[in-house]
Amino acid sequence: MDQRRGSSFEEIDVVANYRYRPPYPDAVFRKLLAIAPRSEHLLDIGCGPGKISRPLSGSFASVTAVDPSAHMIVLGRSLPGGGAENIRWIESFAENFPTDGQRFDLTVAAASIHWMDHARLFPHLLASAAPGHVMAVVSGDDPFEPAWLSDWHSFLGKWVSEVTGQPFDHSRWSEGMRSYQSYLDLHGSEDFISEHPFEQSVEDFVSCQHSRDTFAPSKLGDRIATFDTELSELLRAYSNDDRLSFVVCTRIVWGEIKLI
Repeated sequence: MDQRRGSSFEEIDVVANYRYRPPYPDAVFRKLLAIAPRSEHLLDIGCGPGKISRPLSGSFASVTAVDPSAHMIVLGRSLPGGGAENIRWIESFAENFPTDGQRFDLTVAAASIHWMDHARLFPHLLASAAPGHVMAVVSGDDPFEPAWLSDWHSFLGKWVSEVTGQPFDHSRWSEGMRSYQSYLDLHGSEDFISEHPFEQSVEDFVSCQHSRDTFAPSKLGDRIATFDTELSELLRAYSNDDRLSFVVCTRIVWGEIKLI
């Protein structure tokens, strides 16, 4: 299997830290069901441990969950709902996974579209699209405007540069996240904020950062202890008995695939 950006998600220690990622707001799943033209066949590309596939498996006749990481699929199968008989887990890149003639009503890419080769991906998806097919891109499981936002950005400014050799530029990152939109006739976009705060220990929040590509343990190397100590000290000033409370904002962008 070829290597590319995002290959850290195939590392077992990155996958192990995925359980610390906050859940998507419940309204995200209601919206995905509302924009699906039918509830027959769902495709979840870059599915990770099935944060979309598992909750929606009860609402679709079949779910195809595709991810290049064998460790992610093992984790997904082990989590609640991961053993549902109507979920077909496939270890493959989204650009060339075997469709076996299936036609999909709704395709979802959650926290994954920016790792994919769009010029290869969208023709492949279009070839397996059912009439009226909708493509939805889901992004955002970070704390939304937490009390520590300013300090967090300062921390990122230091550590993103330290790890990647590039300055932290949130606007450039956001632009990269939108590059896929030229392949869609956009129907809409909407933000969803969790109805109730998510609570997490400082330790678990720090571990969550090691589920993200930039701060994968393999990339931090022997700097990981310093990273963890600095972030823990920053967050404890905003914690209550070493626990954090925050809401999550998640965006859905959806539309129909077009070839360019």
